[in-house]
Amino acid sequence: MKKPVLAYVVLGVAASSANAQSVTLYGVVDGSINYQTPGDRVNGGESSWRLAGDGSHQTAAGSRWGFRVAEDLGGGLTATAVLESGFNSDTGTSGQGGRLFGRQSYVGIRSTSLGEVRLGRQQTMSYEMMSIIDPGSNASATTIRESVVIQRAGFGVAGAPGAALDSYQMFGTYGDRRDNALHYYTPNVGGFEAALYAAAGEGVIPRTNGGKLTFANKQLQAGVSYEQAEKVNGIGAAGKSLTVGASYDFGVIKLHAGYNQVKDFGFVNAGNNGFSLSALIRDSEAYTIGTTIPLGMMKFMINYTAGTFALTSGGDRDLNKVAAVAQYQLSKRTLTYASYERKGGDLANFATDKSNLTVFGVRHAF
Repeated sequence: MKKPVLAYVVLGVAASSANAQSVTLYGVVDGSINYQTPGDRVNGGESSWRLAGDGSHQTAAGSRWGFRVAEDLGGGLTATAVLESGFNSDTGTSGQGGRLFGRQSYVGIRSTSLGEVRLGRQQTMSYEMMSIIDPGSNASATTIRESVVIQRAGFGVAGAPGAALDSYQMFGTYGDRRDNALHYYTPNVGGFEAALYAAAGEGVIPRTNGGKLTFANKQLQAGVSYEQAEKVNGIGAAGKSLTVGASYDFGVIKLHAGYNQVKDFGFVNAGNNGFSLSALIRDSEAYTIGTTIPLGMMKFMINYTAGTFALTSGGDRDLNKVAAVAQYQLSKRTLTYASYERKGGDLANFATDKSNLTVFGVRHAF
């Protein structure tokens, strides 16, 4: 008789612990078949078939798995933690430069009255803004953050070899995530939320900091973010990125719009978050307008994005993109999709990906 009683006690304690703390395993697996065509100045414009699974513009979402933890501490306090690992479903390799938890890795404390503090590797403020501005919320062909690989010769630099390449974003966000970051999020007050962050360079890479202010109600979402990197390349010059945008849901259609301005244009080293200022580009400006159209189990997303890059030598170059995506919801967790995007402007023929047709893609969430 003692064993059943003991078993009930153990189960009772376990249930009590389970109520106090929740641990959620979640993930997304995404893959697609694509037909990609480079610009006329790249490999003679030779097209190729590709299989993608890395969360780029060729897929609907970044493949990932992770843990989300929350523990009720009482008194309106909750301990939180997120460990999120990105991977490439087409090759089975880790994303984000091979990091174990490269997408997110942080721990924090949330208060119902004071807000939340987080410490660790986290998304940047401008990255979080994309969920308002971009119909595809940071993924799919409509992404306004696509890293477009362009030959330096496209910027008219004398003597630049055609094979010399750099990655450029029309909406310059100076990267998606920061290491060693301290974030603070205010409570929601009348639909308004604010956030601040600082990422320590720890004497190795430039310090970064920034903030955002957002507003949301049933139909309208709007926000502004600002970020800067300090002492880039060991000098006082700093990269600065301003992003403003909004979306409005009319029910039958949702509209998105945004504007981005970058001063002291630079690049991010994905391996260590280090910055380097561009020798070719001084500043950039970009804008986007798009729409989401739900039709039963179908959803269509269309947008147009255009960017202008001011050269350090004078003059400018431009790049634009039009994109369309069709998604069909097979179930609550699984959808299929197809998409098409095409780039134009001065730099399009120097891009390694001028146009891309996603013939078929599938995304499953768990």
